[in-house]
Amino acid sequence: MMIRLSLAALLLAAPSFAATAAPAPQARTHAEPASAVVAKLGETLDQYYVDSDVASAYRDTLARLYKAGEFNGLGGDALADALTAKLQQAHGDAHLKVYGPGHGIYGKEDENGEAALPDNAYEASGWIAPGVAYLRPFAFFGRAGDVARMQRFVDEHAGAKVLILDLRHHAGGEVSEIDVLAADLFEKPTDLAKMRARTAGWDRFEPVADTRELFVTRRDARYVEQTHRAVPRAGGARMADIPVYVLTSKRTASAGEHLSLILKRTNRATLIGETTMGAGHYGEEVQLTDGFKLFVPYGETVDLKTGKGWEATGVEPDVAVEAKQALNVALQRLGVAAVADAYPKIGEAGGMARAAR
Repeated sequence: MMIRLSLAALLLAAPSFAATAAPAPQARTHAEPASAVVAKLGETLDQYYVDSDVASAYRDTLARLYKAGEFNGLGGDALADALTAKLQQAHGDAHLKVYGPGHGIYGKEDENGEAALPDNAYEASGWIAPGVAYLRPFAFFGRAGDVARMQRFVDEHAGAKVLILDLRHHAGGEVSEIDVLAADLFEKPTDLAKMRARTAGWDRFEPVADTRELFVTRRDARYVEQTHRAVPRAGGARMADIPVYVLTSKRTASAGEHLSLILKRTNRATLIGETTMGAGHYGEEVQLTDGFKLFVPYGETVDLKTGKGWEATGVEPDVAVEAKQALNVALQRLGVAAVADAYPKIGEAGGMARAAR
């Protein structure tokens, strides 16, 4: 799954947006759309971006580039792409992206601004070998149906001797599904990570009050800190004593990295594969102007012991191998024959190994 300068500070740079428009009517017509988008973009970053110093750098970069005419004549996706590229050059952030009209983080949108999402975020689940449960999600959307599927998977595989979590294609999302899984992996309440967010972003985007799993531990005018905690299920964690293998790749991102990090730092899993993408900031999509949108990172997750996250560095595996070999390496460690396909197709009802239980 997955935000200090005030608006007045941004407006100090805003006059340059309007003042530098070329006097020729045609040039001014091309520049004006960019002016509004750039001004709103700088304002939004200034208010919400997770690192206020970087937010200042972004704001100054936008003002300088606009004054130099970098965005003249651009509109739509061309302007969005140019803005994203220049921001990433100023300071790389795997989550930060500007979208043109009709597009957003989930792809092309309909006339109501809605994008089509798959009904099921789980690509494969079931018994991959006797006693070995396997789950491959590509995202944690936090929807009721996805949370219920995670709970059903855990319930149906509570007697597993080993759990393999295949996160090699995981694109990110929410922590709701992680909480369901953690409730059966930890036998006692365990602090997993700290989540630190710009206060303005937290106030605007966080949808719910404190829960047992995610609660505020510190707040001031600038930042809010939350603790993410594993809370065992009421009847006791059913997978607390079994080995867990997490498969990673350089495509594993965001909430997939969050899950990888917390299971590694608590010594609850062995990570096999490649260092993950390095998308350690989480955020939300916001409207700018003229149909443009921004995915603005307003928070970050960090390790409780080191205080460090994984933005730009990724989460390193315990066993480094090519991603395509990660599953077979895990199976070999279990004394199980390799599978022919690096990404086996397993149905939710039990699939290829239904009888192997």
